[in-house]
Amino acid sequence: MKRSFLPARAARLAATAALAAGLAAGLAACAPSPRLFVNHQADMTLYKRVVVVPFANLSGEGFAAARVTRALSTELVIADRFQMVDPSLLLGELERTGVTPDATGQIEITKLRDAATKLQATAIIRGVVTEYGLHRQGTDEYPVVSFDCEMVDVQTGIVIWRMSLSESGKGRLPVVGGGGERTFSRVTEAACRRAVELLKARIL
Repeated sequence: MKRSFLPARAARLAATAALAAGLAAGLAACAPSPRLFVNHQADMTLYKRVVVVPFANLSGEGFAAARVTRALSTELVIADRFQMVDPSLLLGELERTGVTPDATGQIEITKLRDAATKLQATAIIRGVVTEYGLHRQGTDEYPVVSFDCEMVDVQTGIVIWRMSLSESGKGRLPVVGGGGERTFSRVTEAACRRAVELLKARIL
């Protein structure tokens, strides 16, 4: 009589599936949740023409703000919800009036509103990168990208929405080198896509 191994194999597969599900649930539980404030008194239909201001930078990485700004702008263009003003036009207006960013890259909001008004923008999206670096867990290091951003009404200065979001990568990374840089790019892209998807689900 030939012995059947199907029940044992099925049991092993079931156990493996249960373990995988448990690990996935654990990872999901550890994933940071974005925080989003929405001003429900704001009429989103009023905001057609929007300009993204270069983000300020509170991280230790010099290029972090430019990377996050570019990635978020790309995701907003893909979402096709706003008419996006070229940021270089905003920077040109600020330069003509002698407005310069501070050491972290932040620009006074009233000056931004004045420049955006000249460009006929109805809202400004601005933000600050708070973290762009490696986190160590045991012997492994993971990329983490965190930023805060908000959309402000150009005419009134009222905050339409404000968000705080953090995204981390998976897998071990070298501290330097092309592989790490590419992974940071993917994490940055994922963070910005996640931000825009959340906005689309809630208000866009």
